[in-house]
Amino acid sequence: MENKDASDIFAFAIDAEREGEKLYRSLAARSAHLGIRSIFNSLADDEVKHVEVLRQLQQNITPELAKTAVLRGAKNLFADMAVKKDFRAAGDELELYQKAFDMERKSRDFYQARADAAEKGAKDVFSLLAGEESRHMFLIENMIEFISRPGAWLENAEFNHLEEY
Repeated sequence: MENKDASDIFAFAIDAEREGEKLYRSLAARSAHLGIRSIFNSLADDEVKHVEVLRQLQQNITPELAKTAVLRGAKNLFADMAVKKDFRAAGDELELYQKAFDMERKSRDFYQARADAAEKGAKDVFSLLAGEESRHMFLIENMIEFISRPGAWLENAEFNHLEEY
């Protein structure tokens, strides 16, 4: 890969991560629920971490990337909200969450394609980033399901294993 091509890839990825951060900060600001606000701010923080990882990789520094911590508390938060029935979604909430899901899917696909084409060091980092985006997708998918059907969400066994994801 030429240096210009690599630079373009990193610029594209960094811009996408910044857009993700903006979207999550916007969703956090819109949410009246403290727990949902916290989830969106954590997702935005993850996007900031991804920008730093990309910058390091761009400078030929092998970055370290820890798995997102946002999933840890989400299960309990959603279970608590479902039991208390204290969550009210705005009218366009599902559309915005779907936009966030689509953004994460595109990022995952982008990073996976980069991982498939990269050499060892970069391959590992791009694979980790793809995994991060997959975990974000999983969380947002469950947020969409929760908003759509909070009662059914409680019975969903898949989300009950969130800690394992």
